[in-house]
Amino acid sequence: MVALRKCVVAGALLLPVALIGSGATAAPASAAATAAAGKSAFAPCSVCHSTIKGASGIGPSLAGVVGRTPGTIPGFAYSPAMKGKGGTWNPATLDAFLMAPQKAVPGNRMPYVGLPDAAKRAAIIAYLKTLK
Repeated sequence: MVALRKCVVAGALLLPVALIGSGATAAPASAAATAAAGKSAFAPCSVCHSTIKGASGIGPSLAGVVGRTPGTIPGFAYSPAMKGKGGTWNPATLDAFLMAPQKAVPGNRMPYVGLPDAAKRAAIIAYLKTLK
């Protein structure tokens, strides 16, 4: 529990503040809450990407994307750039791709400029981790 005190400056009551040195830190959001926020942030992505295994649309299904080698869903027409990317989709590679797809995989066909909001990218990645 964080010890709080009220600060009074020139007769005005300010918001309570944590005592310095209390060792308190902000509690991180739960993984479930982050994934739930990610599901909401993913909504624009769902126009092109399915979350159901084997059900690709304009873009490939993202079910099981975390841990998968890029460009490897059988039957999906990936760009040569994506087929040749190699590596594995993990939180770091997904973050870089979501931030700037053309920079992360030059020549890929995804017509998306990127998501500058790091918190939204993290939430989307947390959601993608739940898709099996």
